[in-house]
Amino acid sequence: MIVETLISFFDFVFSPFLILKPHLSLFLISSLITLLVILINKFCVDKKKVEELKKKMEELRIKVANAQKLGNLEEANKFLNELLKTNTEHLRQSLKALLLTLVLISLVFPWIKYRYGGMSVSLPFNLPLIGSSFSWFIWYALVSFMVGWILRKLLGG
Repeated sequence: MIVETLISFFDFVFSPFLILKPHLSLFLISSLITLLVILINKFCVDKKKVEELKKKMEELRIKVANAQKLGNLEEANKFLNELLKTNTEHLRQSLKALLLTLVLISLVFPWIKYRYGGMSVSLPFNLPLIGSSFSWFIWYALVSFMVGWILRKLLGG
């Protein structure tokens, strides 16, 4: 029941793309999902705070190493605890975007597999390590990688 509902929902949502040839419709769907993932990251992750946390963690790693070299275990433990707290905050910053992305992918991927499972994409040339003919999943991954790279450059991410 739930599966049929999801299939009907995504068939409706992506219906304008489904009238195209399968490799082109999957290209557009992959591009749209990639855009959504990038936007989720852009709006859910505070890039400035993440960069500050990364810098702080690097400084703390150096302080831990220096304290350990000097044999000051008490100070090394103090810096290590602070490093763990900072690392936890860093993970917390990324977790919301990761969870939203996982929900999106876990809902859409079964439909994509259902709709494109038997599809094979053939290119008129060979790609290194991949060849010229591959499954829907490789096609999705290639498109997602290429479009993601271009969108990140355009959006300054």
